[in-house]
Amino acid sequence: MTFANLPIAAVLAGLAGLAALLFLLQRLRIRHTVVTVPTVLFWRAAARDAPVRVLRERFRHWLAYLLFLAICALLWFGFAAPESQPDGARHHVLFLDGSAHAASGDDFARAVAALETDLRTLPTERREVVWGGVHNVKLLAAGEDHLLLDRRLADLAPEAAPSALRDQLRLVSIPNGWPEQVEFVVYGRAPVDAAALAGVRPGVRVSRGLEYPAPAPNQGIVALGLAGATSDEWERVDALVRVAASERTAQLDAPLVRLDDQPWPGAPERVGGSLLLRDLPAKGQLLTVELPAADALTLDDQAHVRLPQRRLLGVAVAPGVPSVIGEAIDADPGLRRAADDAAVAVRFAGTDFGGELPALELVPMAAQEAAFHVVYAAGEGAADAGRRLGHAVALLGLDQIDATGLATALQRPVTLAVESGERPAVSLWAALLDEGFNFTADRGFPLFLARTLRHLAGERAWPRFLAAGTPVQDGAAGWSSDATPALDAVGARYVPAPGNPRQGDWAVSLLSEEVTAREAGAALPLYQRGGAGTTAAGIATWIALAAIALLALEWALFRRGLVP
Repeated sequence: MTFANLPIAAVLAGLAGLAALLFLLQRLRIRHTVVTVPTVLFWRAAARDAPVRVLRERFRHWLAYLLFLAICALLWFGFAAPESQPDGARHHVLFLDGSAHAASGDDFARAVAALETDLRTLPTERREVVWGGVHNVKLLAAGEDHLLLDRRLADLAPEAAPSALRDQLRLVSIPNGWPEQVEFVVYGRAPVDAAALAGVRPGVRVSRGLEYPAPAPNQGIVALGLAGATSDEWERVDALVRVAASERTAQLDAPLVRLDDQPWPGAPERVGGSLLLRDLPAKGQLLTVELPAADALTLDDQAHVRLPQRRLLGVAVAPGVPSVIGEAIDADPGLRRAADDAAVAVRFAGTDFGGELPALELVPMAAQEAAFHVVYAAGEGAADAGRRLGHAVALLGLDQIDATGLATALQRPVTLAVESGERPAVSLWAALLDEGFNFTADRGFPLFLARTLRHLAGERAWPRFLAAGTPVQDGAAGWSSDATPALDAVGARYVPAPGNPRQGDWAVSLLSEEVTAREAGAALPLYQRGGAGTTAAGIATWIALAAIALLALEWALFRRGLVP
């Protein structure tokens, strides 16, 4: 037994004080004394000399004393607000699912109602509420009044995100981070697989706060991919839209496809559970794919991506440049040799061929310390020099060449240097293009040349594959947009955050296949309400009723003259 308003020592001290006070009051009795006075003038003196109430030497009426003590003790206990915890004083973590799992029908409203009902039956110091949306956030800490929860829930709604339930279970299982005994209650449909449950430490009991009927059928977009057109037309791309569905989903109508809000005249092909859109013009339009039929979830019915701007890139090649450069340009369907309308040039360092065009320059080994030297224009590329190195290696395809073999043949380290400048530029040792070395014969050489020329021309990389919780995949690592960094702080490839499906140049449902397919996950036992004991509010009600009953008994006994 614990108390919400007072420590147990104060409760016991107050009870002892009440017992002592009632004992003294019980011994204080009325004494009738007859005093004869000659005149009323002496009445005051006679009353002072013969007091009406005195302490008797002998204590009587023990039953009346115990009755009064029981009434006062009940009132004192009610003020102290007792809480019983017969369930081993377990700490309760109430997890409110705020993911896309809760976005169907009245699922979220039911979960909130069940949580608030259970919250009132739990000890204040041994319960907390966690919101599970894009990120897990503590909505109500232990010790906070439950009325605060209503304010904090006022502006919350299910988010277009997968459930973070697994992350919270891993967090609760951290040794010494939580009480030994934890009751983890899930309010919502968020699934948890058997592997996640097996990883929960002993002492954590996972249950579900309410039962749900079988989910309604649903179908949604879970991934989006772009690739060069299979028709080999350079200025077109193909798009693959992966669709996931619950087992009971009927065949839906053909999706709506728009390019910059204009209907696409083509027809998507169904390839298994995916939709293939062929020969989309790659002119920078916003491609939007939308499933028209209404189903259980609307959050996963749309995807969009900004198509790349693919054009034949004109390259001006200076006289005397090794023929292998021209041969690689001719072999690339996206490059062409040009003179008057070139966008980029290939020349020897120190010459004015190409004028102000961004250029790939060939330099003598003695004139440049690094084998490859990359100049980023201001505001371009990665944020700092350290990260730019990794970005440049992937951007130019240098990770595909045999640098070790080149260094052995040259008897010199093959290195990369980056810096900022007014305009982008790339230079490399001219000796690398000699037939005696294996650079031009390396499979990475055409890739290096193509990526370098497109980088100099200002063409941005474009995402090849988008799916929730996976790195953005493209032809060059570290794809970035104007609003998102190419790499995070530890150099990992960028992973898009869930949510905001209509913002930015690209987005898919950003949920997950288990959300769209309405997977139930591993079965969880139903939470037994009241198993953690009775709160102060519940016990106070019974205390008040008992005190009223004893007061009624005392009044009845007093009316009969059975108690003084």
